[in-house]
Amino acid sequence: MKWYKRMHCRASLLLCVMLVFAFCIVSARAEEHISKRIATLGESYMDIDMDVPAEPPATVPRMKLERICFDKTKIRELIKKYSIAPQTGEEWVCEIGSKLNPDYELYFCEESGAYDSIAVDLYAPHILMDETDEGQCRADATVKAFLDELGLVYEYPFYYVAPMEENAGDVRLIEIVARLTIDGMPCNTTIGWTRDSNSMGDGDPTPGAFFIVTENGELATAIIRNPVKVIKTKEDQTMIKSWNAVLEDNKGLIMEQFGTREDAGATLTLKQVEFVLMVDAHQIAYPAWAYCFDCYVPADPNSSGPFSYDLLLTYNAGTGQEVWRCIE
Repeated sequence: MKWYKRMHCRASLLLCVMLVFAFCIVSARAEEHISKRIATLGESYMDIDMDVPAEPPATVPRMKLERICFDKTKIRELIKKYSIAPQTGEEWVCEIGSKLNPDYELYFCEESGAYDSIAVDLYAPHILMDETDEGQCRADATVKAFLDELGLVYEYPFYYVAPMEENAGDVRLIEIVARLTIDGMPCNTTIGWTRDSNSMGDGDPTPGAFFIVTENGELATAIIRNPVKVIKTKEDQTMIKSWNAVLEDNKGLIMEQFGTREDAGATLTLKQVEFVLMVDAHQIAYPAWAYCFDCYVPADPNSSGPFSYDLLLTYNAGTGQEVWRCIE
């Protein structure tokens, strides 16, 4: 009977191990998504309903950057290769390293509105390409080939790929936002603003690439903002604050600013948190947390009805200080 007892003990031990392992898997999966209420102010609320962001690095080195200057002849050849053929009456502009728009190394678009227009700051959460949509696939392939020939380093799949609300006649237009990377880390999709920024200027240009492409894969807009390369790196021991710690420190102020007065009764739902890099006025990269909220404001007697908007708040991940906010 001794052998039977030994086998029974081993079976029991194995069962315990399997149960513990299964519990750990269930717990880990539960932590992959957060859905809870974290703040209340009067009748306004702040909720979280999102997937848990990936763990950031413990520290980020201090990186001095330098603007990448494009070869004008090469750029014009690429524009000719990938862009849509101009039509009579259209007004095309192609600025390369122009002083008129110093934040942009490339500014190519049609200015009369024939192919709609885009803001060079994106406030919405990421939208991946619909692989079942042939038009999106062609547009995606065009932008990828264009950036590859430019020699820029970027995040792929692209951060944002979605049809635009307006079309160019019978041709669908696709908006694509590519996040350029620095030392393997993606840059934010908006500019920044710190105490060193020019108070009379337009903020500090975060590297990024913004496109409008037809469903046939033809470029209608290509805007490359502040492409950079690292020229000097220095170790920085500043610890990265966690996304939830930064949010906890700032949620009260957020609620006061976006959940009172005409916005009383609002529900701010955090849909996405991203660890990104920003670039300051001195072309120094710094880490940041970007929080994307879906904000809903109910109707009241003084308004025409309920409305909602996207709110993007960005904070320095080392200091916890706000460096940008965008509302759309």
